[in-house]
Amino acid sequence: MIEVHVINVPEFRPMVDTMRGKPDVTITGPVKGYWTISAPNELTFERKAMQMKPAVWYGIFTGGLNGEITHWGRDEVRITGTSRPL
Repeated sequence: MIEVHVINVPEFRPMVDTMRGKPDVTITGPVKGYWTISAPNELTFERKAMQMKPAVWYGIFTGGLNGEITHWGRDEVRITGTSRPL
């Protein structure tokens, strides 16, 4: 299971809002100041869809994550399930 923890501040709220209603995505929280976005196989975030400026974009994982970043570009990031043992 992939989990992305999102700090509950206005700058990162688009991460939560744009993932609502997507198939296989679960959103919980906020709990203790963090939202959790989870999915069984893959999560993809698009900077332009979230209307994020680059400075905020490069800090989207400050809340932490459980998974592997398989692609991180200027406008899209993809996280998949970890392939390494914990």
